[in-house]
Amino acid sequence: MDFLYIRTIYNFTYRLSGNIKVAEVLTGNVFLTHPGNHKDDVFLLKRTWDEFIKYYECVEFKGEEPAQQALLDLPPEMRCAVILRDIMDYSYPQIAAVLDKSEPEIAKLISEGRRRMIRRTKYQNITS
Repeated sequence: MDFLYIRTIYNFTYRLSGNIKVAEVLTGNVFLTHPGNHKDDVFLLKRTWDEFIKYYECVEFKGEEPAQQALLDLPPEMRCAVILRDIMDYSYPQIAAVLDKSEPEIAKLISEGRRRMIRRTKYQNITS
């Protein structure tokens, strides 16, 4: 198994959840439930997203930094799109494949996510 894929999936799950333990569990689940399919990172990201959604209602999202909390406050699909584009540098077609959406829908999710994060971090800076 390629360490690069493990690291990619772990980073993605950590960004989605903001929680080290959740990231470890979800990363393990992805590789245990999908053995042998580790040569396509978009496939693994899709499986990771599916695993995350299963656990979404059970996880409390708390970020240590204002930007991390702003990211964690986004709705799950929007958070996923922003993470994959702005943090992990995936293309719109790749993100569309992960979320089963069209590229225009992905562009809208990313744009709105960025706007919300800017608003949220500005508000946190004013009230801090």
